[in-house]
Amino acid sequence: MILLLGPHTSMAQKVVQLDLKQCITMALDNDQRVKISELEQQRLKYQRNQSIGMGVPQISASGSFQDFLKLPTQLIPGEFFGQPGTLIPVQFGTNYNMSGGVQVSQLIYNQSFLVSLQIGKRMLEASQLDMEKNRQAVVSDVSQLYYLALLTKMQVNYMDENLGKLDSLAVITKVHFDKGFIKKTDYDRLNVNRTNLQSEIDNLEIMFSQQLSMLKYFAGLNPEDSLKLTESIFNERPFTAPGLDLENHISLRMLDKQKDMLSLQMSLTRAHCLPSLAAFGDFSYNNQQNDFNKLFNDKKGWLGTSVIGLSLNVPIFSGMQKYYQLKQTKVQMRELSLTRDESKKLIGIDVQNATHKLQGYKASAESQKANVDLAAEVYKVVSDQYRQGITPLTDLLSAESSLIAAQSGYTQAIVQVRLAEIELYKASGNLLNIIK
Repeated sequence: MILLLGPHTSMAQKVVQLDLKQCITMALDNDQRVKISELEQQRLKYQRNQSIGMGVPQISASGSFQDFLKLPTQLIPGEFFGQPGTLIPVQFGTNYNMSGGVQVSQLIYNQSFLVSLQIGKRMLEASQLDMEKNRQAVVSDVSQLYYLALLTKMQVNYMDENLGKLDSLAVITKVHFDKGFIKKTDYDRLNVNRTNLQSEIDNLEIMFSQQLSMLKYFAGLNPEDSLKLTESIFNERPFTAPGLDLENHISLRMLDKQKDMLSLQMSLTRAHCLPSLAAFGDFSYNNQQNDFNKLFNDKKGWLGTSVIGLSLNVPIFSGMQKYYQLKQTKVQMRELSLTRDESKKLIGIDVQNATHKLQGYKASAESQKANVDLAAEVYKVVSDQYRQGITPLTDLLSAESSLIAAQSGYTQAIVQVRLAEIELYKASGNLLNIIK
């Protein structure tokens, strides 16, 4: 019994209840796009620290050992030895050579290095904007999916309710059929409607299951967990329209950051035309012996040398490359300025359209709500009349279809209002305020 029940007990489902804010918060912690943005920020920080390292002293050490199995031979004119017209072979050097030294360099002035540090900082800031944009995308995706899942669930509930009504009517219709009050075709028509309704419910439940699976994926839940959505689209809540601060809009801030990068790129191009100055030092010792033991025993054999100095690099002419590079960057700056002006206009239009859409959906939801009340009242009256044998079955089925359509239309209108609210937040650049 323990062996049989143990695995099933360990695999028991965990029920997770989430409202919209909780679902968004968990998605922000688990979304791959956000995680990749965070890793990119970390990489850029390391890259900037690497660039800073170029401005501190650079120290390196070197050493070598040489064992000449045969000393190199050079030919010396015989005139040096009183043998004019001949070449005398002479060997130079010692059998064993050992040397070691330390090299030090320090950058004193390099404008390209200073500008590169500023570029690294701007790249880090641009990465932060990318992460903010990805976070907004997560909020938008999860919010829309959450509300669509609520819509599907509400449609299932309405259809389940109407299916229960059909089941009750089926009992009455069977009695009427047995007593000969209605034809068999009327009784069959009710069963056809019931079957069609059950088929729609099954399809919607499959869709709802898929939507829950995607929400679990976004929230980082296990596929085996059971997710329950606690939000209700019918909750009356005050909605405050988000303010529009164009200069703080994510799209414009990203364009401004690109302009800053181009401006620094121009500064870097100009910096390549300026001189650079660096200091250096080289301190080394070498020992040359024909006896290997003396390399370590003869301390006087170690001869030192040292040198310090300055290195100046002055660019003079580069074939007009820097000139045309600056021209290209200036053209890119003008392109970004035009793009920014156009984006500014489009943002205003998007906010205006989102506002009008929200107002329209709110008005539609109010009319749909009244339509549901009217359809429910009509269905109740027709249902009572059918039970009394006054109204034919066709009228009842028509009233039932109208009620389902009205309920579905009202639910869709409410969801459209919620989605329009999200769209307005997104258009105004305040999407992250939803979770505050």
